[in-house]
Amino acid sequence: MQRRVLEAKGGGRAPRGGCVRRVSSAELRAFLLDRLGLRGGFWAPDAAAERAPDLGMIQIDSIRVSGLRNQELAWAARAEGPPAAFYDQLYERGAFRETHYPLFAVRRDWLPLLVTAFADRSERRKAARDALRPVMDRVLAAVRANGPVTAAQFTAARVPGGFSTIKETTKALEYLFEDIALQIAGRTPHFHRCFDLTERAAPELVGWAPPPAAVYERFLVSSALAVLKAGTAEQIARRARLHYGQWRGTPIGHWRARVEALLPDGLARPVVVTDLPDAPVYWYRPEDEEGWDRAARAAGPTVRLVPPLDNLLFSRARLGALFGLDYKFEAYTPAAQRRFYFALPVLYEDAVAGLIDARLADGVWQIRGIELRRPVPSEALRAGVYRVARLAGAEKVAVTTRTTREIRRALVGRCDG
Repeated sequence: MQRRVLEAKGGGRAPRGGCVRRVSSAELRAFLLDRLGLRGGFWAPDAAAERAPDLGMIQIDSIRVSGLRNQELAWAARAEGPPAAFYDQLYERGAFRETHYPLFAVRRDWLPLLVTAFADRSERRKAARDALRPVMDRVLAAVRANGPVTAAQFTAARVPGGFSTIKETTKALEYLFEDIALQIAGRTPHFHRCFDLTERAAPELVGWAPPPAAVYERFLVSSALAVLKAGTAEQIARRARLHYGQWRGTPIGHWRARVEALLPDGLARPVVVTDLPDAPVYWYRPEDEEGWDRAARAAGPTVRLVPPLDNLLFSRARLGALFGLDYKFEAYTPAAQRRFYFALPVLYEDAVAGLIDARLADGVWQIRGIELRRPVPSEALRAGVYRVARLAGAEKVAVTTRTTREIRRALVGRCDG
């Protein structure tokens, strides 16, 4: 009961003694956006190669309604170069590796510890794997003989999986990834995953042995904070549970206890947010200390469009508490019940200024929904929208929803104009 009260009122407990930093919510927002690469100038190519891995993870999604997928939009929100540079970091330079489920580009040095989660299997899952062993052997032999493969290259019976059923060979590829026998080494032009032998794609995983539980759990908590950059104890605990694998069934109470023990133990530094209800405690990494000095500088007039699965939205509770936005990803909500489909939060001056929902069709970036929660200069809004539209391959921008005349004038036009 005591911990529940702490989480509800204070967001975590600061260590006793010493001087704890006290900040406003505006200062924390600026710090968070800076650490997430969403503040200041866009990364130049050389800087992107250095800064991108510090994000820890970038979520991968196949939806491309706006002309760019989630990970491509996340890259565009931070870097000067084209979204293809993200895939160069992932598949060519090897700074990241792709995990199987959930789909994330993960900084490469994290991969060994994150794949440890897949070693835990229920009896039911073990029985399903044993039944599929002949198919797994056949798939592995094909990869060994012919190089990287995709699920589309195989013909097989269908079994339960995904949203309905999937091919046996697709399930076999999943199990072989869990066994650390295969890795995702690339994507086809149609965005199908290419699987290759671990010894070729990520040789550091060959013979990998899981660490002691204490080391593993410390990594899970520290990596959760590393992707959040700042969070309450409750937000960090929920993220650590996701890194471990929610499907494994460990209750959230376990992660709350581990976070409460580990954060004050040199893993993080506390900061009290004085103007939020009950002055909650947020935590950040010691290596991010410079972010406070950078956050003290003016935000600048840049508008950025971030995707629904961006690192900024990894904790929806934090988004609501700090930015006042109750965001819902509605792509899988029945059409009659949704407001937007793939709504992109609009960042301006350290705030979420609104939402834009767009679809690329026949070379036109059609804005089908727009809602501004605070004023944004027309020039800045146009520059932010047109930057993304051009990267998506659009020739012009249209507004197909009801909005103000000022917004329509600012946004409608040719991308080369």
